Amino acid sequence: MIDFASSFTQFFTVTFISLFLGMLFILLLRETAHVSVRSLSAFAFGLLFWFFLDTLNDAIQLDVNEGYSYGFHHVALLFLFLVGFLSLALLSGHGVSTKVAAKEASTSSSAYLVSILVALGMGFHGIGEGLEFGGTSAGTSAVTVLDAIGGFGGGIAYVFHKFLEATIVMTVYLALTADENVGLRKQLWRIVSLGLAFGLPSAVGDVVGYYVPVDSSYFYALGGGAALFVALMVVKPIFGGIQQREVTFSDWVRIVIALLLGFLALYFAASFHAG
Repeated sequence: MIDFASSFTQFFTVTFISLFLGMLFILLLRETAHVSVRSLSAFAFGLLFWFFLDTLNDAIQLDVNEGYSYGFHHVALLFLFLVGFLSLALLSGHGVSTKVAAKEASTSSSAYLVSILVALGMGFHGIGEGLEFGGTSAGTSAVTVLDAIGGFGGGIAYVFHKFLEATIVMTVYLALTADENVGLRKQLWRIVSLGLAFGLPSAVGDVVGYYVPVDSSYFYALGGGAALFVALMVVKPIFGGIQQREVTFSDWVRIVIALLLGFLALYFAASFHAG
């Protein structure tokens, strides 16, 4: 057993450093390298493809192999998947509809609210990760946390996952607030709040999982549904201008490459854990 203080401190530190670096990385790409929101969104969409597959796999594919048996576990997984999607989609509806109805950028408050919902949605699966990490720390015979999660491979995989998942949150935020003039202090505060919304579910899962055995697949199902909602937020900046013929062939090539890079980035991050 690894004592709770050591387990939680290391998990908390690695989680938040990784996710804040991911968010700052996207901000720097946008502000200094002037990478377009369309390209960033295509990269995020590619990440979401793998993220969705990976999360649904952790949710035991919603027990689809049970057919129409619909036992408790089966129904609970399906129900939580629907809750993950519908709760965020409906709560964000006002901000999105305001933007569409006005045919202009949504108000600062509504755009920011949708961004927070996206961060929370991306964090739902982190409850499952935290449960597993806490449970492993409490029940392991390993001396260090790194050994408990499979050595350097497992550690590197987790860092890259949090880093890349955070880039999705930041990309959606930048897309929703593209027409806002946000000062540096306000921007940094928003990054902090988005990071907390994304990372705190993982910390809560770790605390609970250390003391109470809980089936993590339920929270992966919740996270899978949330990922479906996040995909809605990511796709519009990519394809929004196609009907107006605002996408040239070179734009299209960049979209395709960015999407593929996003998918492969999380694929290779997962490969560290497998190794």
